[in-house]
Amino acid sequence: MKKTILTVAAACFCICLSLGVQAQAVSASGFLGWAVPGGSGVSDEPEDLNLDGGLTYGLDAMYHLNENLGVGLQFNRSVLAGAGGGDIDLFGMRFFGAKAQYRFFENKVSPYAGLALGLSTLLTPEYSVTTGTETTVYPESTGSTFGILPEAGIYFGGLFIGVQYLVPLAYTIDEAAIVDKSLGTLGINIGYRYTFEL
Repeated sequence: MKKTILTVAAACFCICLSLGVQAQAVSASGFLGWAVPGGSGVSDEPEDLNLDGGLTYGLDAMYHLNENLGVGLQFNRSVLAGAGGGDIDLFGMRFFGAKAQYRFFENKVSPYAGLALGLSTLLTPEYSVTTGTETTVYPESTGSTFGILPEAGIYFGGLFIGVQYLVPLAYTIDEAAIVDKSLGTLGINIGYRYTFEL
């Protein structure tokens, strides 16, 4: 028994020593893409969010635990065109959270998958809704909820093409008469990741 404990301790010491001398890497990336809104709160009905597509952009920073796995922080922003009572307005979606990303191969060309969890925020402009002869004006407002952001794509060296899906979750913004409206975005992005050794 004593011999087994000494063997396990020696193996743990060797693993820790090899991790200590192994070069660690950090990376940062930025991307730009097209966002498509979705969810049960998005429709052409006057009481729903009449949103069309828009631009999305973002950045992240990750610490790489090994060649394949990185953990860090992610920030995304989407600007979506929306119609309120015939007017064209710009709505915003914002996400900030912790992420993990796994690169399947160590080659230059490799698929990857990731998941980020954090805070998702809907930003509504001042907009009006006309029902019959009555027009209601809603002020600029924000509302937040828990955010889930899975992603997948492929690396070509530092360049990557990816898809992110901000899972539609419910927002309630009393000032904008938005009550339990589900909204998310599908983003199709192209970006670049710069990696350097510590």
